[in-house]
Amino acid sequence: MSIRRKLSLLVASVCLATVLGTGSAYAAQVTVAQGDSLWAIANRNGTTVEALKQINQLTSDNLSVGQVLNLPDSVNQSVRSSANQSQQQVSRGGGRITAVLDFAKTLIGSKYRSGGESPAGFDCSGYVRYVFKNFNIDLVHTAAGQYNAGTVIKKEQLEPADLVFFNTGGSGINHSGIYIGNNQFIHSSSSRGVRIDSLADSYWSKNYRGANRIIP
Repeated sequence: MSIRRKLSLLVASVCLATVLGTGSAYAAQVTVAQGDSLWAIANRNGTTVEALKQINQLTSDNLSVGQVLNLPDSVNQSVRSSANQSQQQVSRGGGRITAVLDFAKTLIGSKYRSGGESPAGFDCSGYVRYVFKNFNIDLVHTAAGQYNAGTVIKKEQLEPADLVFFNTGGSGINHSGIYIGNNQFIHSSSSRGVRIDSLADSYWSKNYRGANRIIP
């Protein structure tokens, strides 16, 4: 076989491997949508802003709608998991679960306010109550009461839009949030307002007390 022929076959193999994601550092990609930020894209795909900037050779945080960003191969499983979760959401609650999660995320950055249950300020249970009330599900304004309102499930059974509960001091359940998938939940933190955190975080992991399902 000629050297030219060997080189042609080698190039073809490399191209095929890239398409299939085999041996490629950037086997998955995302397209920037209106309102997207590096933080939001990194958060959705289980990576970091620094990693995205490095692999895409970005020198600033500015993005353009339609811009294609490479994702590290290490997040491929998260991307596939997210796709599977989206299908689960459709089969479990129709578009309702996706709508709940999308609405919950629009409130990210809202301030914390003790007793609050409006975008002017939320405490933890007030935030959960506000989100679900917009979908005609009326929950009480206490974390313990919300825990008793749904069907108790095990941690390994968690699906998007389930509620997660914690004890952050004192006795009993005193903090609640909404599970969004990929071991993450959204809640109103007393220190930083509405934000997304990981159940794997040492603080939340040790204070986790249970979960329930509000939407069957």
